[in-house]
Amino acid sequence: MTRRVVAFFACSFLSVSATYPAAARETGGTIEAIDRDEASLKLSDGATYKLPEAFDYTAVRLGMEVVVVYEAHA
Repeated sequence: MTRRVVAFFACSFLSVSATYPAAARETGGTIEAIDRDEASLKLSDGATYKLPEAFDYTAVRLGMEVVVVYEAHA
């Protein structure tokens, strides 16, 4: 039984970790600006992040603390 539980959690962890892109990075901060026309989000550190097409703008607001997972492009 214990081996099954451990195997289940190991498989769950691998499944979740496989959903992030290989070059995914993470940062956090406070939302300073939300630009729906440009589909972007600006954080308190001055960095701007492009949002996906199907982004739910009702889920965020100015002043909200967020964590952004993004893929860096060269």
